[in-house]
Amino acid sequence: MTSKTITIREDDYHMLLSIKGSNESFSTFFERLVKHRSNIDKLKELRGSIDIKNKEILLKELSNKRKEIRYDSC
Repeated sequence: MTSKTITIREDDYHMLLSIKGSNESFSTFFERLVKHRSNIDKLKELRGSIDIKNKEILLKELSNKRKEIRYDSC
């Protein structure tokens, strides 16, 4: 597998480092971000096609799930 070098600002590097899993390489981290991004695009396509009865409960459940994912990946 080939590799590429990229240049980013130091503040961006530290921001990415703070959200990357401690046992995760940057390559794996970026791959995860890209895969996650495609899911966001799919959700945007579905926007408006689902009727949500209780938006507050849904948002709270999503927030809790995000916290689980962040802490599990560290």
